[in-house]
Amino acid sequence: MAVIGIIATLDTKGPETAFLRDRIEEAGHKALILDSGMLFPPAIEPDISRHELLAAAGVDDLEAYRANGKAALQKAMSQGVRLTLQRLAKEGKIQGVLSVGGGQGSAMSSYAMQGLPVGFPKVLVSTVACGTARFGDYVGNRDIVMIPSISDICGLNAITIPIFSSGVGAVCGMVEMAERAPYVTNKPVVGLTMAGVTTECVMRLKKILDERGYETIVCHCNVVGAVVLDELAAEGKIAGVIDVTPHDVGGYLYDGLMAADEHRFENIYAAGIPVITAPGAVDFQLKGPVAELPEELKGRAYNIHTPFHTHVRASYEDMYRVGTYITEKHNGAKGPNAIMVPLRGYSQQNREGRVLYDEHANQGFTDAVKAKKADTVLYIEKDMHMNDPEFALALADEFEKLYKGE
Repeated sequence: MAVIGIIATLDTKGPETAFLRDRIEEAGHKALILDSGMLFPPAIEPDISRHELLAAAGVDDLEAYRANGKAALQKAMSQGVRLTLQRLAKEGKIQGVLSVGGGQGSAMSSYAMQGLPVGFPKVLVSTVACGTARFGDYVGNRDIVMIPSISDICGLNAITIPIFSSGVGAVCGMVEMAERAPYVTNKPVVGLTMAGVTTECVMRLKKILDERGYETIVCHCNVVGAVVLDELAAEGKIAGVIDVTPHDVGGYLYDGLMAADEHRFENIYAAGIPVITAPGAVDFQLKGPVAELPEELKGRAYNIHTPFHTHVRASYEDMYRVGTYITEKHNGAKGPNAIMVPLRGYSQQNREGRVLYDEHANQGFTDAVKAKKADTVLYIEKDMHMNDPEFALALADEFEKLYKGE
C-alpha cells in the first residue's frame, strides 16, 4: 500500500476530491488530502488543513493575512503546499501526488509539485492543460503529467468521471512501477547535452562512455536539460559533463528560442568536476516558423528544421559573442576543463556543401576562445566535423584524461 497525496481546494472541489480518494483506496492505496482552499469552509475533512499548509509558509492567521491581497495569499499557500510535500516525501509519508484544479488551483499545486524530485510520481488534472496555456509555467523542469480536464472541474459527470479515473490510474500505476523498479547506480554519471542536429555525435559518445563503465544522462538543449544537470551537480550526483550542445547559450545571447539565462551551469563549473564544451548547434539562431522571421534575419541562410522551428545562420559576430561567453565561464571553472572545436562544422547542416556552412562565421567562435581563454582552459582543435565518428571518440578520450587526472 502506498500513500498518495491529493492537493485540492476543498471549498470548491469537495465531491471531486472524495471521488479521487475513494478510487485510490479501491486501487489498494491510501489517500492523504491536503486542503489548499482559501475562501469557504472545506466541503470534506482534509488530512492536512489549509491552516497547517499556511503555517508551513510562516502564516499563522489566514483571515488576518487576507489584508495582504489575493496574490500574496496564493503565493503563501503555494509555498506552504510545496514545503509540506517536500517534507512528506523526504519522510517517506507519501509516494505520489495527484491534484485537480482550475487556474488558481493548478498554479499552486504545480508549483508545489516542482519542488519534488525527478521520478517522484506527479499528476495534475487541470482546466489549463490545453493548447492556449504556456505549458512551461506549470511543469518547469520536472516530470509533471498534466491531463486536460476538458470540462471545468465542477461536479461529477460523463466527462469528469472518466478523466478523474484516468488521473487516479496514472498516479497509482506510476507509484506501483516505482516500487517494482527502484534504481541505484554505482557508476560515475556523466551528463551530455544533445539536439537533433548533434544526435550522431552524442549517440556515439554515449555508446563509448557506456562501454567504458560510465552512466550517461543525455539532456536536450531545451534549457530544462541544462537546469537538471546543474541541479544534479549541486547535489553531487554527477562526475562530469560533456557539453556537446550549448545551443541554449546562443538562444540567451541573441534572443533565440530555448534560451538559457546567466545562471546556466553555475553549479557544474563550481563543482570541481571535469567539463568539456564543444560548440554544437551554436552556429544558428533558433526562431519560429520561417514566415515569421524578423526582418533583419531574412537575408541570412536558414534551414527549416520543423514547421515550428527555423535555424537561421549565426554571423561571425554572433559566434564571437557565444565563444566569449562560454570561455569566460570556463575561465572560472573549479575543475579540469577543456573546449574542443571541430573545425569542419558544428551541426548537421553546418558542413561543407550544406546550407548553414560558413567557415568565416564559424571562425568567430574559435577567435573568441583563443583571445579570451585563461591558462587553466585546455583548448583543442580537431580537423573533423561535429558528427564525424572520430570526434565523438576524441571527446570521450579527452574526458577520460580529465576525469582520471592525466
